[in-house]
Amino acid sequence: IIIFTPYTLDRSKMMMCITVIITTIQLFVQFDKINALSLLKNERPTIGLGRRESIKNIVGTLVLPTAASLYNPNKSHAVDVNLLDIQAKKFRKVPVFAIVDEKTGTPFMILRNTGLATAYFFTSYDGAKLVLDDARRDAKEKDLQTREFWEGAKISATSMEFALKLSKGRPRAKAQNGVKYETLYDIIPSLKALEDAGRLDKSGIFSEQGRVPLFYMKEFELMPEVDGGEKRIPVFFERDQLVAEWKKRYPDGEVPSIRVVDLVDTFTAMIGMGSATSRGASTDELIVNKIVPLAFSESKVKAIECEKGRGDVPAYKTGEMIAVGGKE
Repeated sequence: IIIFTPYTLDRSKMMMCITVIITTIQLFVQFDKINALSLLKNERPTIGLGRRESIKNIVGTLVLPTAASLYNPNKSHAVDVNLLDIQAKKFRKVPVFAIVDEKTGTPFMILRNTGLATAYFFTSYDGAKLVLDDARRDAKEKDLQTREFWEGAKISATSMEFALKLSKGRPRAKAQNGVKYETLYDIIPSLKALEDAGRLDKSGIFSEQGRVPLFYMKEFELMPEVDGGEKRIPVFFERDQLVAEWKKRYPDGEVPSIRVVDLVDTFTAMIGMGSATSRGASTDELIVNKIVPLAFSESKVKAIECEKGRGDVPAYKTGEMIAVGGKE
C-alpha cells in the first residue's frame, strides 16, 4: 500500500477535500466508449467501438447510453428512466470534465471507509486541472511508482447529459481489487460560480456540498423550439457568461435582475422526483419545463481539445474505477 501525504482543495471554495491512498494499480478491459465531440455538436455519439470503425460503419446509428442501462436496481429511489433520458438530453451540449486513466478512460473515484465511491465531474477544465495538478505536485516527493501513477492520469471531456444520468442511475463500479462498490457522482462548479451564487442567494445554500449554480434572467427568453410552443429560458453555469450573452443580444438594453438556482434541485424537479415548491429546494417553476442549458464557449473549446487528443481510448468508462482513498 502506498500512502500519499494529504493534499486538499477546500470544498468551501471548490467543495472538495481529497486524501489519496493507493493500493494496487491493475486496470481492466474497456467496454464503454463515448465520443464527446459528437455530443457537443449534437450528433449521435458512438459507443463501444474504435473511432475508425465507428465512423466507417455506424455513424449516427447509436445513441448515448440510456438511463436504464446506467441505473442501479439495488437503489431504493424510483426513477422514471424514460423521463430521465428526455430531460438529461437537454444538457447534451454542455461539456463536463473528469480525471481518468489516459490508457483506459477509467475514472479516478474516492473510495471511503463506508464502501461508497464518489466520482467527480467538473463544469470547468480549470477545476479539473487544479485537482490533477495538486495530485501530481504531491506525487513528485514520492517514489517512482507513485509519480508514474499520476503521470498516467489525464483530463477527459464528456457531456453533462451523461453526468446527470450517472448521478441518478448510480451504477456500481469495480475497483482494482475486483470488488464492486456503490457510487455517487458529484458535479463540481467553478469557484467563481459559487462566489457569484453566494452573493445572489444569501441563504447559504451554495456553501453546501454538491450545489451547482444555474444563472438566468426572467426577462431573457428564447423562441419556442416548435411552432406554437412556449418560449424557453436559457440558463448558464457562469454569471458572467449570462451577462455577456444578454449584452450581445440586447446591446442597448439594461441588464435585468439575475437569478440563481441549484442544478441538482432543478433537475430533480425536471424528472418528477421533487417539486420546485418543495421546502428547501433551490429551483424555480418558471424554468423547470422551459430550461435551455448553454455552455461556456471556453469549455467547449477545451472539450474539443480533450476529444482530439484521446485517440481510441474511451472518454469515460463506466462500471469500473481506479479507487483512491479519501476522508471528509
